[in-house]
Amino acid sequence: MASTISRKRVTAQKLQSPEEVLQVFTERFKVKFGEWLYRGAFGNDPYQYATLLAPVHAQQEQKLITEEVLPDEHSYIENAAAEPDTPGGTSSGETSTWPLRYSLTGLNEETVLAKMADISTWVRDWHQYEKSLPEGVTMHWVTRRWSRLGEQTLPLAVTVENAEALAQWTGFSKRWKRACVRRDEFIEQFEITRYSSLWIRHSEVLADWAEEDIERLQTLLGWFFRNPSSGLYLRQLPVPKIDTKWIETRKAIVRDFTLAINGRSINGATQDFHEVCGLRKPASKLRLRILCPKLRASLGGLCDIEAPAAEISRMPLSIRAAFIVENLETGLALPDFEGMVAFMRLGHAISELAHIPWLCPDHLEHSTQQGCFPRLLYWGDLDTHGFAILSRARGIFSRLRSVLMDETTFLQGQALWVTELTPFRAEELKHLTPTEQDLYIGLRNGKWGANLRLEQERLPWPKCLQALQEAVSSPST
Repeated sequence: MASTISRKRVTAQKLQSPEEVLQVFTERFKVKFGEWLYRGAFGNDPYQYATLLAPVHAQQEQKLITEEVLPDEHSYIENAAAEPDTPGGTSSGETSTWPLRYSLTGLNEETVLAKMADISTWVRDWHQYEKSLPEGVTMHWVTRRWSRLGEQTLPLAVTVENAEALAQWTGFSKRWKRACVRRDEFIEQFEITRYSSLWIRHSEVLADWAEEDIERLQTLLGWFFRNPSSGLYLRQLPVPKIDTKWIETRKAIVRDFTLAINGRSINGATQDFHEVCGLRKPASKLRLRILCPKLRASLGGLCDIEAPAAEISRMPLSIRAAFIVENLETGLALPDFEGMVAFMRLGHAISELAHIPWLCPDHLEHSTQQGCFPRLLYWGDLDTHGFAILSRARGIFSRLRSVLMDETTFLQGQALWVTELTPFRAEELKHLTPTEQDLYIGLRNGKWGANLRLEQERLPWPKCLQALQEAVSSPST
């Protein structure tokens, strides 16, 4: 049973030229390239993996291998028995994608009489175009018998038997064949990838990469497969023709292929590249400013420091308080504060502060003399992510206080509001105070407008500095 390409956007009386129909099929091929490449890996049974070999993934994979067939609501067929057609699409249990069928505009006798010249030209064009169609692409004709015009033969539909034929017709034959050959080579080397949606997400790798890059990728994957937990730095990989720069620009692709060759799903993959590939991850670095002149003197005058968290944790610092600010420029603008330091631009990596013993995180309270905990102040953007970071930080330091993250500050800065492009969507952040939670929910639910945010660097600096000084000098709670 043929799958029907929808003509929903084409009026019933429009005579579509061969070039227009070719364009429709070309666009479909571009959209479906990866999916058809994926289906091809299953041979004659596209449900083999989903139903027999991996029932756990059946629902997930079925979304990828079931063709969406839209109704061809403008097709007009007088004698469906003479020329089978599926204007309603395939049934829900139908697994076949091919052949693809595109029904041309149905015509009645009145229309033909009214547009005789145009229709004659249209029929002649299709007769001429039919001669150039490649094997596997078929032009179907229908004979109408009318009282005034007699017997007329008209174009009925175009069908395409398979992806190879469509690639040939649309000019993508070399690209398609190259992708299929490379897919099969990967499957031969790593059989388990036959059932991976890798071929959908990264079809351009198979279709467009240079041969030497495909060889590099296969060699690299083979090494990762044999050495799943090497613990090496990326620079130390003993793989011929592979250098750090080559991998750096292809990390997401290498990660997904490595997941696939190990039989792991790549759908929604957020796994860290280094973890997936068994490599040693470079130490994350923290940006720190020493705001106290006496502390700077004890460190040889150092003020602005960027170093791995493990090294900062060993610094001999005894502080009175610490700022945690999200904006780098804000942190750089902070003046001297006695006994204080400032951490800048941590984002969601704020959890790294849990490894700094002289900040006295909650899990080290038992080893810290009561009353010696430094005061911690967090100032982030007034948006959903700012509150998500605040909640995560307070999960590490329960005594953490927020500054300039209240409704009054937000509403007073209305003229400075901008749009938060990808808001944080958690319904509740468990480490916020009730007033912080109310503001977060208001931002998330669009209480004052959709996806609003107030960035800390937009607030007037004198007012901000005064608020910070007051927070530092106020009695701790």
